[in-house]
Amino acid sequence: MRSKMTWILGVTLVFVTGTVAAQSTTDHPGYFPVEEMGILDGGNLKVDVDLQGAMLQLVSAAMEEEDDAGLADMVSNLERIRVQVGSIDSADVATVASRIDDAVSRLTASGWDRILKVVEEGEQVYLFAREDAGSIVGLTVLVNDGGEEAVVVNIVGTIDPSTLGRMLSDIGDISYLEKYMDVVE
Repeated sequence: MRSKMTWILGVTLVFVTGTVAAQSTTDHPGYFPVEEMGILDGGNLKVDVDLQGAMLQLVSAAMEEEDDAGLADMVSNLERIRVQVGSIDSADVATVASRIDDAVSRLTASGWDRILKVVEEGEQVYLFAREDAGSIVGLTVLVNDGGEEAVVVNIVGTIDPSTLGRMLSDIGDISYLEKYMDVVE
C-alpha cells in the first residue's frame, strides 16, 4: 500500500511540476505569444519548433559536443525557443505585413526594446529584446521577406549579452546553427 501511495504521489508531482513549468514559461517576461499574433497560418507553416525543458538541454548538450561552449551555455539558460517559418501566399502578403506591424506595436507597448528595424521594398525585419533587472530575458524576431516567407522567433530565458553579441556579428553565416536543427527533427 505504501509503495502505491508513493508512486501516486510521484506521478502527481511530475504532472504538477510539468504544469507549473508550462505556466511559468508563458508568465516569463521574455515570453511573447507568437502563436496568438496569427502572423502565420498553421496550414502554411514549413517549420514549427517549440523547444522547452529536456529538449533544450538535449540541444545544449549537442552543442557542447561540437565545442560551442558559449552557445551551449546560453541555450542551457533558456526556458523556451519558439520558431515558426511559413510560406506567404500572394493574397496574404498585406495581411502578414499588417500582423507584423500589430506585433511590433504590441511589443513596443509592453516594454520590449527594438534593437533592429529594416523596412524596405515590402520587407520587414525586426529584432526586439526584453530586459529585466539588468539582464536580457527574451528576444523576439519578426521577418517578412516581402512575399515568399515569414519567420517569427521568440527566445525565453536569460541571455548573456556577450554571447549574443558574438552571434549577431556572425548573423550572415547561420550554417553553424543548421547542424543543431538535425537534433530536434
